[in-house]
Amino acid sequence: MHAFFAHREGMEVIHIERSATPDGASVRNFGLIWVSGRAPGAELTFALRARELWQEVGSLIPETGFRGNGSLTLARNESERATLLRAAELPDAHLRQFDFLKPDEARKLEPSLGPEIAGALRCKRDATVEPNLVLEAVRRYLMKSPRYSWRPLTDITEFYSENSGAVVVTALGEQISSDFLLLSPGSDHDGLCAPSLKDAPLRRVRLQMAETENLGVVLKHSLADIDSLRYYPAFANCDLSNLPEQSEIAAKYHMQLLVAQRKNGGLTIGDTHEYEEPFEQRLREEPYDHLRLILHSVFGRELKLARKWDGVYSQVTDSRIYFRKEVTSRIHIVTGMGGRGNTISPAVAEETISLWRRAS
Repeated sequence: MHAFFAHREGMEVIHIERSATPDGASVRNFGLIWVSGRAPGAELTFALRARELWQEVGSLIPETGFRGNGSLTLARNESERATLLRAAELPDAHLRQFDFLKPDEARKLEPSLGPEIAGALRCKRDATVEPNLVLEAVRRYLMKSPRYSWRPLTDITEFYSENSGAVVVTALGEQISSDFLLLSPGSDHDGLCAPSLKDAPLRRVRLQMAETENLGVVLKHSLADIDSLRYYPAFANCDLSNLPEQSEIAAKYHMQLLVAQRKNGGLTIGDTHEYEEPFEQRLREEPYDHLRLILHSVFGRELKLARKWDGVYSQVTDSRIYFRKEVTSRIHIVTGMGGRGNTISPAVAEETISLWRRAS
């Protein structure tokens, strides 16, 4: 997103990618713009601004698949229903556009929901994009401009400040100069940016996700289960004490259910959270068994999994929304957005451009 917003501000952009196309957390996610879960205060304000920017990008580039479809967090019993009723009354509920739906109201909006649904918390501000399409769509849009250059399969081995600007050196020895430099290492904390990330409040998180077969109907909303409230800071002040304990598998893998429908009709579902390195490289089957069980309770029928995958993202471990290192006023490293990256990425890019303008 930095390339898009820098270009929009009139800058000439050289976009360097070490692989043929991005293949990390930016494309291995739900595509959710999840205002509902963001922490009260500055983070929520930042997410709401990002939501506005996403809508602008989506209007300009429809191929991103942006849709302001909102979300439903589902209750399946009375204790979950009572918890969602309290969430609908949080002090900032109006900013998130929360409201509680009775079972018949939820099914009227989503007729495919099964008989176990006891109510839902709707967030009208949540939205969705197509994670496997959005970056390619933005790049195709930018490539129409002579002010944008795309350099895939280019590995940077060194960067440094020079003449109030920056220089990067590629693995082939090419030197590329610029007025500003943005480095996005993602979860690669040990590579090019390692010296600048030493002792940074960052961790890597591994997760497992999947995509189901075509649901056969078009969902009007993204979906979540009650376990999502345990992990999102928006609900830190919402009393969850009457909820039953998580199942053994859900607790073991720090799981929640999130559901985002893809253009092909399949559902992206997940996810697990693994915090202790070294991570196992194999996909564990227990979490997928749990996800199938929860999906059955949501839709009242079994859905087959069409594909499974895992991924690793970088996450800040302190109160920051994300991690920014200003090596100089014109060389910035940005990472640590894991768990909220797709939601806030346009606002992060906008903030970077603003900081660079002040440095000019």
